[in-house]
Amino acid sequence: MKKLNFPLIAMAVLFLVTGCSEKFNVAAPYKNIAVVYGLLDMTDTAHYIRIEKAFLDQNKSAITMAQTADSSFFQSINVRIERISFTGVYQDSIHLNRVDLNNEGYPKQPGAFFTAPNYAYKFTNKLDPNYIYRLKVVNLVTGAIDSSDAPVIDDVSGAFYVYVLDDTDGNRAGMDFASTGINKFFEVQGHYTPAGNFLFEGATSPAIIVQTYIRFIWVDSNNVTKVKTTDSFDFNAGFQNLSYNNYDYQISDLNLYSAVAAGMGVAPANVYRLLDRAKVLVYMSTADFSTYQQASATQGTGLTGSEIEPIYTNIKGANALGLYTSRGYQSGKITITLNTIDSLMQNPLTQPLRISGTAY
Repeated sequence: MKKLNFPLIAMAVLFLVTGCSEKFNVAAPYKNIAVVYGLLDMTDTAHYIRIEKAFLDQNKSAITMAQTADSSFFQSINVRIERISFTGVYQDSIHLNRVDLNNEGYPKQPGAFFTAPNYAYKFTNKLDPNYIYRLKVVNLVTGAIDSSDAPVIDDVSGAFYVYVLDDTDGNRAGMDFASTGINKFFEVQGHYTPAGNFLFEGATSPAIIVQTYIRFIWVDSNNVTKVKTTDSFDFNAGFQNLSYNNYDYQISDLNLYSAVAAGMGVAPANVYRLLDRAKVLVYMSTADFSTYQQASATQGTGLTGSEIEPIYTNIKGANALGLYTSRGYQSGKITITLNTIDSLMQNPLTQPLRISGTAY
């Protein structure tokens, strides 16, 4: 399972946003509220769905309850995925086994919350973009059933395309942002080709929203100690909604110059920089994530949000909240042109970086 910078990875799991008009009463007596988080990705060899209780209790401290695993995990639930055709026909069912993420290589971050056990529900079946994946969570004590549907974004077969990468036919000129004049920009384009018969909740494509990063990579070379150190920073080009399954970023050259200057910073004494090929990272997700992103941008999420109660969920169930959907990811290297390197070396904005050439 990949680690992503896409903000859908950074969203708070326990306090998501809800489109319901009814507010969640945080002062109500304690009851089992299922909080679900899951992101399907075709390139992952294992898929994890996190299912926890919201530990809200009128008579107990949330801080105390956060340190107790029993307050946050269900002991008796059945979790499965049902594959459904675009026309609603049931295909088959996949049972998910409970695993400890600490043993899977994904330890929980330290803090007020307990760190072990760190449970999630896992399956390893390959995803097929020709099906909808319906998550069903059955509480074996109460009989309650919570569910949610997710389409799959195909980032394996070539349906998800980025033109500017060095290993695609679309890149002829490399990454050139040598001029900082008005209306000068670097362009990142691409498209998504959905399955011909795709249909999900009225949409003819699972891909709705995209986000792009450019990772600048360089080598710090100390001409006294002769030590060489590789470093990098990510420039966030932001979100876009796809238009007719296409996306087109036009990033001003001046913004890239400013980003390089801020991201690399003034060179330390005796250090010179060699720029390596940059890396373009493009992430794609669904209408559900698009709605989540818009809501969280307006209000904020997590403990620092303007409200504690959630403002968006796509989990169907009387006492269930969360986000279950899919994502796609493409990345690759792109060569920065020598013309751009020369400009970065001479431009007053980037001269303090002490760029002296390339590492390639």
